[in-house]
Amino acid sequence: MIDMLRLSIVLTVIACGAALLIAVTNMKTQDRIASQQIAAQQEALKRIMPEGVTITERKVALSPESDSVTYWTGCSATDTVYAFKVGSRGYSSVINYMVCTTPEGIITGMTVLDQSETPGLGSRVQETISKKYIWNGFGGPEEKTAPWFSEQFRGISINRPVAIEKAMGEWHLLGEQQRSKLTGKNGITAITGSTISTRAVISGLSSKAKVYLKAIRG
Repeated sequence: MIDMLRLSIVLTVIACGAALLIAVTNMKTQDRIASQQIAAQQEALKRIMPEGVTITERKVALSPESDSVTYWTGCSATDTVYAFKVGSRGYSSVINYMVCTTPEGIITGMTVLDQSETPGLGSRVQETISKKYIWNGFGGPEEKTAPWFSEQFRGISINRPVAIEKAMGEWHLLGEQQRSKLTGKNGITAITGSTISTRAVISGLSSKAKVYLKAIRG
């Protein structure tokens, strides 16, 4: 009985000490983490918005009863685009991404911010395909590539149903003519073996991004 009591006390002290260490670590790192998140968000906005626009953060209420959500405008002398942060439940995690559209709902850019999908399957929503080989990858110019999955959404309308074409293979393997034909059908290709993650992103466009755009336009 005494041994059990001692063990309970020891475990309680260890648990309290661990909780205290976690709390202190969180207090010391939360500002740095927040700064990193803001920096990553700003970098994502630059990637998905057209060059030369002035980016402004704004808020809009989706309904009279709802809280306001954040969105961004990108304005130039002739054009205005809107960007939203969207989260969709995938196979094993929430896929967070940012999407930029014209006032008519045509996607001009998209990028995945974070996800914890199955490695080698759903995680490929952030996959970048390299065109370099070992023998020519050193000493050459820096390779400018973007994740193929999000790149295929350029030109897609969030105001129309987005089709998933499984028979064509993955987008990064298609020629320009096939890609244009796919965009004309308002379609994308699925990640092989990960249709759930693919559908999750599409679902976010119709259930959230579309609603955001409608609220902004009144």
